[in-house]
Amino acid sequence: MENKTYSQINEVVYSHKLENGLQVQVIPKPDFFKTFVYLGVHFGSLTNKFVPLGEQDMKEVPLGIAHFLEHKLFANADGTDASNLLAELGLEANAYTDYIQTVYLFNGAKNIGEGIKILLDFVQNPYFTYENVASEKNIIIQELKMYLDIPSDRLHNGLMNQLFVSYPMKYDIGGTIKEVRKITKEDLEKCYSTFYHPANMELVIVGRVDHEHMINTIIEHQKQKVYPKFSPIIREIGFEDNIVGKKYGRYRMDITLANVAVGVKIPAQKFARNQVIIEEILLKIVLAASIGPSTSYYQKLLDKELITNHLHYSVYFDNHCGYIKVNADSHDPKQLRRSIIHRLPALNNLVLSEKVFERFKKAVLGSFIKSLNNLDFLASLIIEYDLKNCDILESISLLEQLKVTDINTVLKYFQKQAISSYLIFPNEIASFKTKDSSLQQENEPEN
Repeated sequence: MENKTYSQINEVVYSHKLENGLQVQVIPKPDFFKTFVYLGVHFGSLTNKFVPLGEQDMKEVPLGIAHFLEHKLFANADGTDASNLLAELGLEANAYTDYIQTVYLFNGAKNIGEGIKILLDFVQNPYFTYENVASEKNIIIQELKMYLDIPSDRLHNGLMNQLFVSYPMKYDIGGTIKEVRKITKEDLEKCYSTFYHPANMELVIVGRVDHEHMINTIIEHQKQKVYPKFSPIIREIGFEDNIVGKKYGRYRMDITLANVAVGVKIPAQKFARNQVIIEEILLKIVLAASIGPSTSYYQKLLDKELITNHLHYSVYFDNHCGYIKVNADSHDPKQLRRSIIHRLPALNNLVLSEKVFERFKKAVLGSFIKSLNNLDFLASLIIEYDLKNCDILESISLLEQLKVTDINTVLKYFQKQAISSYLIFPNEIASFKTKDSSLQQENEPEN
């Protein structure tokens, strides 16, 4: 058992790697009432081409299969549902799939040890039949259709579909209706046997627990299970430059205010240790200082009534490539779009004084550190950034040392060819149907 102290935020993390490869991290929080447990698997929606366990050739599986697996693992062979078993112990369970991982989690104030055993048991003991796979397809297809009716999801998926040419980030994490229909029991078994090895998982526990007791409980539980030697997984990542697949797209929905999203494509590259979180923070500083609520640009948008009250921005890296997204509701979406796509490329030549940089760095970094007091958020970040080759707590000291000249490493992303926009307009006549999960668009000349 190892422990690492992070003096900047007064945290101690106890970690242990089991013989089967499962990485366990425990952060005791004796002053908190609840405990949060996250089990992450390094298998998300971006992985659909890989060499299956025991094979030599690259296989392509349907989009959305990682999300499909997440749904199926809660069902036990005896007919019980794992979430109900956890609920009986007073624990609240959930799961999610994102671009790079699938995470199974629960939280509660008691029975944490027993909950961890149930969590590990249902994730490590899949139950697939032809019948339950077929029935799950209908459930997931209905879920995908539901998301198509949510403006924020439609806006995000529409933008991603345009930013990327072939990289799977262009598709919904759940896949497409056409692809989900292709998923077979055999596909699920290949994915499970390849990715759901303990050595491709990480268990994070944050809360009111005894770290030594927790780790020993997990060690004893895992001794009862036998796994083959883990083989490094060969995945086909693909390559994307910074040229977008499409510059402009639009859609109509039954909404009252138009939605505008403008994205900047971050091309494929190799990132050094902790580089992802550093570049994310630098980009957030740049955006806060150039289009954030305290800037003259933001005030100008308000004065011209191009935004109602918020201009949102976000940054995402997956340790390979990523995107910057700026979005808002607007009464004049075309003019807002033109303003943003004019503003973003100009950031390539942004100059900030040391004083201005430090002011925005303190605000962005302060908000980030404050968010780590949310135990749920902390547990999820540790798993996510471990997969991105970042120690989220270790990086805080690196972030505090950032200087104004460091922004030059991220300004390169703001290029005209890397920018795309997607708009959703209020439906003026009548809603129209889409085929499957494709993003039906109305073409409009670039302006």
